[in-house]
Formats: sequence, structure tokens, C-alpha cells
Amino acid sequence: MIRKMLVAVMLCLPLAMTAQKGGADDAKYLVGAVSTENGYVTFKQIFNTDGMTREKVFLALMEYVQKELVKGPDALPKARITEADTLDGLVVVSMEEYLYFKRKVWTSDRVRFNYQLIFRAMDGGFAAEMRRLTYQYDDVPNTELRRAEDWIVDTVALTEDGTALKKKPGKHRRCIIDRKDAIFGGALEWVKK
Repeated sequence: MIRKMLVAVMLCLPLAMTAQKGGADDAKYLVGAVSTENGYVTFKQIFNTDGMTREKVFLALMEYVQKELVKGPDALPKARITEADTLDGLVVVSMEEYLYFKRKVWTSDRVRFNYQLIFRAMDGGFAAEMRRLTYQYDDVPNTELRRAEDWIVDTVALTEDGTALKKKPGKHRRCIIDRKDAIFGGALEWVKK
């Protein structure tokens, strides 16, 4: 009897450790990870580029946006630079791309993801903003356009106590935050190289 209980406990240990690890990994997606401005989901961040001139930062951002986003592997035909102002250091991009939740050889779970990016170059850094986030399943007939405000904000995507992600909206929240981090981080790497 003791032997069976010991075996049962040993079998459950990896599951318990995985559950604890998953909770810790989700910390960056919990309360406050998605901010709103005037009722709309907006991500903003300022980056330091160690004394680079505004012109150099602007040119690097233009190159990054064109090569990595507008012409990126998951970009769709509507992705384009909508404004580029060298005097203000402003780069505005309307993006349409596929956002993958799961990608396997025989199956994938993806949405058509639309958003606007605004980069403002300045001496010694740049500001990045992602806003107007919408997405749509294009492989499902008559699917509706979903707004981030109705799907990934704290009140919808988190449990009542704010300590865990709900299953379906949590999946969307996690992927959108990861995509934002990849875009912003990619811009910083590109500018600094």
C-alpha cells in the first residue's frame, strides 16, 4: 500500500512542477500587461539607443519596418508604410499579418492580425507604439472582426482574482503581447546593430 502511494506521488511530481512553472511563466501576461488609452488597447515603450542621432535612428527604423515587417514572412498584402516624415522622425505603419497561435506540419491555428505601429525617432532613442488592434479568423465562414478591447483586456482575459489567464482569451492575450515584444525588441536590435 505504501509502495503504491509512493509511486503515485512520484508520478504526480512532474505534473505539479509543470503547473507551477506555467503559472510563473504567465506572470508577464497578468494584471497590467495590457494597457488602454481612451478605452483602446495601446502598447507604448521608449527605447534608448546610446547617443545615436535622430536621422540615423529614423533610417534604421525605416529599414527595419520595410524588411522585417512590411515584407516579413507572415505579412499580408495590405501591410504598408503609411507615413514617413524625416523632419519629425515619424514612421507610421498599417500592418496586416498572420498571427499564429499554433503552427504544426498538418494543422495551424491563426488569425489575420491588423494593427498600427508608430515609431518616433529622436536623438538618443525612439518611442514605439502599437494600437488599433483587430483580428479575424479568415478560414471560418462569416467570422466577425474582433477588437482587442473586447478580448484581451484584464476584465475579459484574466480570472476574477487576476492570477491566471482564461483559456481562449488568454491564448490571444499571450500571443499578442509576445508579438508586440518581438516587434519592439526587433526594432531596438535593428537600430543598435
